Amino acid sequence: MALSQDFAQRYGQWALISGGAQGIGAGYAQRLAALGMPLILLDISGEILEQTAAKLRSDYPDVEVRTIAVDLADAAALNAAIDSVADLEIGLLVANAGIGAVGLWLEVPLEVKMNQIAVNCTSTLILAHRLTPPMVARKRGGIIIMASGSAEMGSSFIVTYAATKAFDRVFAEGLWAELNRYGIDVTTVMPGAVNTPGFRAALPKGKEPTKLMQPVDPFVVVDAALDGLGKKINVRPNAGFITGALMGLMLWLMPRKKFINLGDSAVRAMYDR
Repeated sequence: MALSQDFAQRYGQWALISGGAQGIGAGYAQRLAALGMPLILLDISGEILEQTAAKLRSDYPDVEVRTIAVDLADAAALNAAIDSVADLEIGLLVANAGIGAVGLWLEVPLEVKMNQIAVNCTSTLILAHRLTPPMVARKRGGIIIMASGSAEMGSSFIVTYAATKAFDRVFAEGLWAELNRYGIDVTTVMPGAVNTPGFRAALPKGKEPTKLMQPVDPFVVVDAALDGLGKKINVRPNAGFITGALMGLMLWLMPRKKFINLGDSAVRAMYDR
């Protein structure tokens, strides 16, 4: 990744990362710390969060790292967390936190589905609502919203997850349309399978990923997202030019039912085993 060391100067002093304890969020934290950007990491997993922060402080002693253990599904708690850092110039928001909850629609409890919406959608909306006004006033800032390749279509086993990620994608595109005139870069990231603890935990017991859903390293996603910020509205880290072109062609030419069934077959092959 060849990012300029003036990344913090371009967007603002601090970066806030939701879901920053592990996986893709921890990858963002490491890359931004390497660029000298002070960090605010939010996550429900307080113990893992502190372990990640301790390593960052050890590897990058000149970079300040603040941690806030918070349930992102709790709107009041999230607003309180944002209040606690209101004195800081947060110039880069990475809305990364997400809950997958793989399972058949009829078997996933309503509470889990509602929690997915609260974390994947509502927390992203709250963070953007609270952090964008100062960015607009400063005429600079950056927002990265983690969507998913599943935002392209609905699918069994990930019905609610795919729907929340479609929200994230369209939400980010709307923010880009409205805020780019103020000097704020907005990018939504749409990866396929990523080798995170959440991805591994969702695999059927004793099974490895299928050939069609081989996970990439989190840094592949992080590097593509940071490089694409300010250049692309949608970043698809796993797709090369040919794959991306084929996806676009299928979306344009293929009947919607057939396109959904194609994606659904790939998801079922992974989880219906």
